[in-house]
Amino acid sequence: MWWSRLLAAIAVAALLAGCGFRPLYGTAGENRQVAAQLAQIRIQTIPDRTGQKLRNFLLDRLNPNGQPAQPLYYLQVTINVSRTDLGIERDETATRALLVLTANYQLIDRARKVVLVEGSTQSTNSFNIVASDFATLSAETDATERATREVSDDIKTRLALYFTR
Repeated sequence: MWWSRLLAAIAVAALLAGCGFRPLYGTAGENRQVAAQLAQIRIQTIPDRTGQKLRNFLLDRLNPNGQPAQPLYYLQVTINVSRTDLGIERDETATRALLVLTANYQLIDRARKVVLVEGSTQSTNSFNIVASDFATLSAETDATERATREVSDDIKTRLALYFTR
């Protein structure tokens, strides 16, 4: 029985190798070049506390060794956070909220002053609204942090895909 699982794993590996699959992140060859390109991005300041969190997540993902002194690219990001109360009870109090974080980004070539890539990404999270204001604020803060983390991961992936082309 174990040999059938081994045979299936070998077949899947052979199919992936035959279709041109290659990992996006890694330490060899082309992947190293993508990481080097990502490290050459200076992330512009993003307003508000949520913007600061998003910028910090992007710094961790794109520039783990610090921002470059002479960057090749600039990344400009604008965000919009909206909250919608859901789960309305009979006394018109909400018990659930939906938080949507939308980020629009542009990767700009520093030398040519040309937009290389632009796009929009969005993350939707929800949280409970309870009787305790502190608990509700804590849940909303956590939902915002989850959203900023997801958006930063998505922006990094899209930029890495751009640099692999």
